[in-house]
Amino acid sequence: MAHCSTFLLPPAITDDGNGSPTTTYALIILNQRLPRFSPLLWDHAKIRVCADGGANRLFDDMLELCPQEHDVSGIRERYMPDVIKGDMDSIRPDVLNFYQNLGTKIVDNSDDQDNRFA
Repeated sequence: MAHCSTFLLPPAITDDGNGSPTTTYALIILNQRLPRFSPLLWDHAKIRVCADGGANRLFDDMLELCPQEHDVSGIRERYMPDVIKGDMDSIRPDVLNFYQNLGTKIVDNSDDQDNRFA
């Protein structure tokens, strides 16, 4: 089975004629496989946020989406999210530590869990 996509971002909308783009994109990565056009989305996004499990996907899947590159650390550093947010029950400790050490902001909402008293 093969999949082909001609995914295109809509053109930037300009303001009242001065030519400055006013359209901005946010990329939110959930705990699902990344589509093959993810690097394009990444390049156009102004902010990049991962749900906790989405950080695992970013960490793992971007390597597969950049097969022509062989610098694993370079790929992972280039695709560093601005924020990882969630209850932190899905993110692997190695992934959390990696992005934390690069300076990604971590928003830990684990205190909101219903099972915190269990």
